[in-house]
Amino acid sequence: MHKKFIVMAHIALNYNARNLQAKNALNYILSTGLFIPDNIKKTGLEEAFEDIEKGRVYPLITSKRKENAKRKTYA
Repeated sequence: MHKKFIVMAHIALNYNARNLQAKNALNYILSTGLFIPDNIKKTGLEEAFEDIEKGRVYPLITSKRKENAKRKTYA
């Protein structure tokens, strides 16, 4: 039996993001499906939603604020 080994390599590219030809070349390379971007960065909003889903968000209401919120005001 032949064993198949998967060899992964990382390529770092430095290019001017405003250069249209560089963008098109990079998009073409990625569209072939031979290369997969390694680190797709999340936006701040996506990270915030992930924090909410995983329960990593805590309320900022302190005990004094809770007491004041519970008090009823009469006009």
